Amino acid sequence: MTPISRLWLSFAAIGAGTIHLAVGASAPVLLMITLVGFGAAELGWGAVTLVRGRALAPGAALFGALIPVFVWGAVATLGSGLGVPAAATGLPLQPMATTTLFDLFLAGSLALALRRTRRAANPGTIPTTAERVPNSGVQAGSGPNHPKSPRIGRQLLNSAQSSAGEAPGEAAGGWRFLAALTLAALVVSGLTTPALAATDAGAHAVPHGSHGLPAAPTPGTPAGHHH
Repeated sequence: MTPISRLWLSFAAIGAGTIHLAVGASAPVLLMITLVGFGAAELGWGAVTLVRGRALAPGAALFGALIPVFVWGAVATLGSGLGVPAAATGLPLQPMATTTLFDLFLAGSLALALRRTRRAANPGTIPTTAERVPNSGVQAGSGPNHPKSPRIGRQLLNSAQSSAGEAPGEAAGGWRFLAALTLAALVVSGLTTPALAATDAGAHAVPHGSHGLPAAPTPGTPAGHHH
């Protein structure tokens, strides 16, 4: 898994965990325990993956990302069968749809990464001549008819060429990582912010810059006494 892939996975997990915590804060008790637990786990997994530079327990994370999706699907199906609107179940549509998108992205990416890891561990290569005759003492490519000097020269030349191209490659990789970081932050924040605003926690949040200001008078309430 590349560093850019791990970066996107970390941001998606953090976004899903944040929304799960916000939705779980106003959900019924059983759903609250489930969503808050998975939200905290997603936040922790995303932070650890971002800091350590490797996906922590990818198999367990794959199944863990799918559980909230199945929970929401079961609750939504049961609620629609009973004629209960989505808001009345404690799982609003927009936040849960957004976090489901994050979880499906997590599960799909981790499944592809695990599949590639298994393929790399079992390449199914054909054994070489030296492997077929381990005790012969003769290896393919050695002997008077196969001099080693040209091969060593080519290896030294390739090593020198790769060393000369390391600096430009590292610079290009750094810019790609920075661009991926910026894009991931914009995408995740652009999806997470409206989803949080659609939760009860977001609806009761105090707007930025309004701390300490007097509350605006509600319609029908007199603004003051007039004499």
